Amino acid sequence: MAFVTLSDRMKSKALFAILLLFSSLVFSQVERETRAVWLATNHRLDWPPPSYNAEKQKKALADIFDDLKTKNFNTVYFQVRSNGTVMFNSSFEPLSQYITGEVDGNANYDPLKYAVEQAHKHGLEIHAWVNACLVYNGTEQAVLKSKNHLSQKKSEWIVEDVRDGQKSLWLDPGLPEVRSYLTDLILEMVENYDIDGVHLDYIRYPGKNFEDDFSYKIHGGGLTRDEFRRNNITAIVEEIYKQVKSVKPFVKVGAAPIGVYKKLPGMTAWESYYDIYQDSYGWMKKGIVDYLTPQIYWSLDENPRFDLLAKDWKANSNGRGVVLGIGAYKENVKPELEEMIGLSRNLKVDGVSFFRYQHIKDVNFPSYRYKTFPAAMPWMQVIYPPAPVSLSLIRQAGKNLFTLNWEVEKNSNPNDSVNYFAIYNLPRSNSETLTEYLFDVVPAPRTSVTLAIDKPKKVNYFFSVKSENKLWNESIESSEAVKVEIPLMKELAQLNETLLQPLLIRESDKSAAVVIQCGEKQSVEIFGGKGKVYSLLKKETASIGKNIFTIRKELKNYDVLKIVFGTSKKEVELKLL
Repeated sequence: MAFVTLSDRMKSKALFAILLLFSSLVFSQVERETRAVWLATNHRLDWPPPSYNAEKQKKALADIFDDLKTKNFNTVYFQVRSNGTVMFNSSFEPLSQYITGEVDGNANYDPLKYAVEQAHKHGLEIHAWVNACLVYNGTEQAVLKSKNHLSQKKSEWIVEDVRDGQKSLWLDPGLPEVRSYLTDLILEMVENYDIDGVHLDYIRYPGKNFEDDFSYKIHGGGLTRDEFRRNNITAIVEEIYKQVKSVKPFVKVGAAPIGVYKKLPGMTAWESYYDIYQDSYGWMKKGIVDYLTPQIYWSLDENPRFDLLAKDWKANSNGRGVVLGIGAYKENVKPELEEMIGLSRNLKVDGVSFFRYQHIKDVNFPSYRYKTFPAAMPWMQVIYPPAPVSLSLIRQAGKNLFTLNWEVEKNSNPNDSVNYFAIYNLPRSNSETLTEYLFDVVPAPRTSVTLAIDKPKKVNYFFSVKSENKLWNESIESSEAVKVEIPLMKELAQLNETLLQPLLIRESDKSAAVVIQCGEKQSVEIFGGKGKVYSLLKKETASIGKNIFTIRKELKNYDVLKIVFGTSKKEVELKLL
């Protein structure tokens, strides 16, 4: 058994921090990574606000998506099922009481539909986060009185669990009808909503002490109780995966298992494989999930350690996606968020997800300076959409306001559909469309965007557009780049060029002063020239800002003074009159 002393751990952490710093300097931008957050609706933890006014609810959700876009996130796990109620129109389960004030109330808008619209408007993926086996916990017992709640409709499926004095209700995964029900509920949602993924949570048993004698007796089939339970959870995951892919193969299916699969040496923790019957490594090996977001809600210092668990998940991913779940709600974890992002990049996992939005609302992420697309999933269909064409520019009446317009060729193949357009802000017209130049993402079928360059930093901007499909497969070609010229910046550049020219102040035939403005420290050589012959008169080091160099020579022997800058290699001639 391995133990680490405090001093060893401190040394290890110091070395780890140095490696992360080096990594952030060398790899300032990643090609693709998932930047996700859990957006909790249960108990109104993140949304909706404490109001039943539909417009206030919608504005609050739009504001969250605005913030996530500003932070350069690209994925949201939006909670759509908790306590046996849902955030969408369903023939199976009642609408959440947080929308109208009563369970199964009549809402004047569809929360999930609106969330999908807002997410895609902001260039974000939205995965429907489903609490699967857990159908009630907490203290809001009004939900249990609804005739449409599972505890009323299908009480024979429900097992009560009490831990630490708290009651919760769980579906019995050992019943085939329960597994079919969960699959049908999710399939209804997938068919009716343009979601990008299904995100399974509480896809497990509550613990070892679970009253499932009835289902085990009928369906056990000679397996041990542990094997029976583990197989039941795997069967739910597999059936959901197969059914979702049969109707929408581009919809991602993922899950959020607890953070410890099996204990590593020296660790003390709840084990998902033995304690709650999640064989999550097995799911990846069988290929019945596209990604997992393990809830590794510990710090880099505590037991179990975040970094050791992260490495273990990556080592057992079998080529499937791993997004590290980070407990941003914990005080000892929050200062380490940037380190954890760096660790995820060093391990080459697919990204990270933060639990939950409220706890990163006021956090800035230096590691997310540039935009990027969610991690690729190469085992899913790789088809490249047609490229945009005919990109044009229209200058608007407003200050530095421009509209880009483009077209895209229609293709009869539905698999070639365009879901988004990526706008790139390039340094030059022939630059590659690298992710560090990604300026904005807009949803199709929109084929125009108005740009406001409020604080221009250069004269010319070059924009190009590429097409993206549902899985962020990008068109091989991009549109031709268009140039946006900022008139004021052009005038300033011309004025600046004039002002920065060296100035000659002649005092006599034997004395003159040369005034030079420099933007950087560099060597300066001053030559006297007559015809094609030049003589070095002075060699100095110019500082940033204004420099005055005095020349004391027989100036009547020269026609010009030539100044040569060491760094820029620029040469300027000043006539001696």
